[in-house]
Amino acid sequence: MRLLGRGRTPDFTKILGDYEPPSFPTFITQALDALADADVDMASVASIVQLDPGASARVLRVVNSAGFGLRTAATSVHQAATMLGRNQLEGLLISIGARAAIPTPGSGGGFDHERFWATASKRATLASLIATRIDPTRQSENFTAALLQDMGIPVLVTREPRYRDVLGQWHAEESNLAALETEVFGWHHGEVAAWLGGRWDFPEHYLQLLTDHHADEAAPALLPAQLVASIREVDDGGDDAVIAKAEAVGISADETRSMMVEAAERTAAMGAALA
Repeated sequence: MRLLGRGRTPDFTKILGDYEPPSFPTFITQALDALADADVDMASVASIVQLDPGASARVLRVVNSAGFGLRTAATSVHQAATMLGRNQLEGLLISIGARAAIPTPGSGGGFDHERFWATASKRATLASLIATRIDPTRQSENFTAALLQDMGIPVLVTREPRYRDVLGQWHAEESNLAALETEVFGWHHGEVAAWLGGRWDFPEHYLQLLTDHHADEAAPALLPAQLVASIREVDDGGDDAVIAKAEAVGISADETRSMMVEAAERTAAMGAALA
C-alpha cells in the first residue's frame, strides 16, 4: 500500500479548526538550536538544559531508564550529553519536547492515554533493538522516530470530533489505521505527525518516516522504526507482521521474538520516564 502521492500535505491548521501546535519548551528549542552548530561542544548544550531543573531531571530519568538501554548510568546532564553524543542527544531532546507539546486527551471512545504511550514506548524500544542488529549508528534516531510516529493521534482525538469513532473501529478490526483514515478523511495520522514535525523543525529524514511509516516502500535510514509500525495497542496481532518484515531484511523470527520480549520488559520503565 502506498499512502502518499497526492502532491502536497493537507493544511491541517485549517482542517483541525485553526489549530496551532504548542511550542517546544524553551530549553529544548535552545538546546536543539545549539546542536545545529557543528562546532558546539556537549558541555555547552548541557549547560542550556541544566538551566531548567525539571528538564534536567527528565533527561536523566529517560537516559537512565531501562528502555534507553545505556550500560552505565549518567549522574549529570553533562555526563549524559557526553555519553550520548550529538545525534543521540538530539533524538532524546526531540522525544522529550514532542512528548511535552503533544496534547493529553481524556481516555474513552477508542483512545486510552496510558495505552497509547505504552505502545509508543514498546515500538521505540523494539526499533532501537532492531537497529543494533541492522545499523547501530542509527539506534537513537530509530528510537525517536518509532516513539513519535503516531504522535498525530492525540491531536486528532482532541481536534477532530469523528476521530474517536475511527479509532474504535480500528481497535475492533484487523485493519490498517492509515488506510481507514484515508477512506474516511482523505488523509492519515502519519501526515498529521509529519505536519507537526515540520512545525517543530524536525530533521527531514524524520518527516519522511513519520509520513510513510505505514507504506510498503522501505525507509533505509529509519527502517527499524518502519518495521515496528504494525504493533497494535489492543492485541499482539501486529507482531506477526513485524516478524515477517524483519525476516525480509535478514532477521530470523526467533531473533525478533527475543527482541520483542526484551522490549516488553523495558517498556514500563520507558513510559514512566517520559511521563
